[in-house]
Order: sequence, then C-alpha cells, then structure tokens
Amino acid sequence: MEKQEIKGYLQKQHSIVGRIFYGVGILTGIAIICGLLFWRNPFMISSVDASEESVSWQPEETKAYVRVNHMDLRFTGFYTVDTKNEISGYYYIGSIGEQSWFVEIPAETDDAGLSQAMPDLTDMEFVARVSDDMSVLEKAAESESMTTETYIETYNISDRVLLTYDTYREADILYYAIGFLIMLGCFVAGRLFIHET
Repeated sequence: MEKQEIKGYLQKQHSIVGRIFYGVGILTGIAIICGLLFWRNPFMISSVDASEESVSWQPEETKAYVRVNHMDLRFTGFYTVDTKNEISGYYYIGSIGEQSWFVEIPAETDDAGLSQAMPDLTDMEFVARVSDDMSVLEKAAESESMTTETYIETYNISDRVLLTYDTYREADILYYAIGFLIMLGCFVAGRLFIHET
C-alpha cells in the first residue's frame, strides 16, 4: 500500500514537472514568434537598388536590416571610435532615390594598425542594420551651424543611419537559434517526464 502511494506521488510529480517543461517550451516559442514579428527579424531583409533614381524606400519598423545594391558613397569626414578610442568606422553618404543616407563602413587598418579612411566608394553592395542613432546627424548639423531638423530638411537626408559595421545580425540569428534549442529541449524533457508516469 505504501509503495503504491509513493509510486502515485512520483507519477504526479513527474506529470507536474513535465507540464512545467511544456509550459516553458510554449512560452519560449511565443517569445521567438513575437521577436521575429515585432522586434528584429534577421531572416527578412528588404532589398533596394540604389542605382534606380525613381526608387523611394523607407524602412519598415519590423525589418531592421536592408540589402543595398549599387550605391555610390562619398566620404564625409565623420567617424566613430570604440572603447579604446580607436577609429572603428567611417561615415559615408549615399542616395536611395532622391533621399540621402549616412552609411557607416568599418575602418580598414594599414600594416602599422592605423585606421585608414577609404576613398569614395562606387557601386557598393552591403547588408546594413537600420539605426535610429542620430549622433552623426547631430555632428553634421552642428558643423554647419544648423539644428538637426533643419539639416535633415535642407539636404533631404534620412533621420535613420545604415550601419554595415556591427549590424548584430549574426548575434540575432544566434539568439533565435538558442531560443529554438531551448524550446525543443523543453518539449523533449516534458515528454520524457510525462511518459515516466
């Protein structure tokens, strides 16, 4: 009688643990779906051909990445520095249709390890993250003694920036892959615990 009670208790415990694993798996799946739909989806990349003069492209809120083809870039003189105060990227300006965009390109280094600004670049193709960091726009506006809003309107420049440097795309793919494996592991563990009953 006592053995049956212990067995019944263990079966009940295993069933509860199995359902908890299933619940965590379902919540992880929902988090992955919500992330893909409403946060950053590294698998859905808009594509735009900058050589077409008639193209009019605006980034969608749910698409954080864009593949740009055939863009000519002019060096602006602006750059970013990393935590070691070394130049990590240079800003260029290019056009998509009638609108201009700041584009950050990673800094190249010479044999001595010094960062070198690249000359104007033609017919570039790249994947970039659309960023709302306006620091380069603020610097550019300040250099011409304008407000950021006036600068954007005067030069028809987007209030977003295209970052080819440090796009986070690989990290996003890794996060989703880890989330998927956690979800799968929870479902397998849940099934194992429930089948032990």
